[in-house]
Amino acid sequence: MSTAEAPKPEDPTTPAEAIEGSGPKGSSLRALTIGALIALGVALLGVASLVFGSHHSSTDSSGSSGNLVTVGSHVPTFSLPALGGTGTVGVPADGGGNGRGAVLVFFASWCGPCQREMPALAAAVKDGVAGKAAVLGIDGQDTTAAAQAFVAKTGITFPVGKDDIFAVTSGKFGFPGLPYTVFVNPKGIVTAVHPGAATPALVKAEASKIQ
Repeated sequence: MSTAEAPKPEDPTTPAEAIEGSGPKGSSLRALTIGALIALGVALLGVASLVFGSHHSSTDSSGSSGNLVTVGSHVPTFSLPALGGTGTVGVPADGGGNGRGAVLVFFASWCGPCQREMPALAAAVKDGVAGKAAVLGIDGQDTTAAAQAFVAKTGITFPVGKDDIFAVTSGKFGFPGLPYTVFVNPKGIVTAVHPGAATPALVKAEASKIQ
């Protein structure tokens, strides 16, 4: 059967052609319709650019602006409610973790890569893979029940702060998704930012630089 007998479903001209019909009048209407669609697409791209630029150009508490916290920048200070208990989890202004290095692990129960990375990572942290550095978890946009179940299932023993509305994950660090791992030296300077799942080997290598 000839491939010309039926248009491909993905063909962008198919809906316009079905509405316009054929002949000179249809051709004129087709041109107008396609032009209108192009104009609409340009307008939507413009709006998206404005929204995206507005979100990612905001300045965090470290005084830097941009898409992400970057290597060499001062870590934004933050304080989150501790998951399943009293107190807070966060990074103070005087360094990575009360004057010592810190490993910040951004994750959530709904995050596929987090589900794959966390059991091995949690076990390695429990065994001391981060050395003297403090390991702090930031759980993003989870219900308390889901977060607690994930922590129990994966064997997390390090402190976890609850970032209900991504105020820290996205608002202060500018991360668009999960997981991320950030390494901070005792002076509060970011030494590495790792997007995606983190292996125990990576944590050991980067944590050795912030002792």
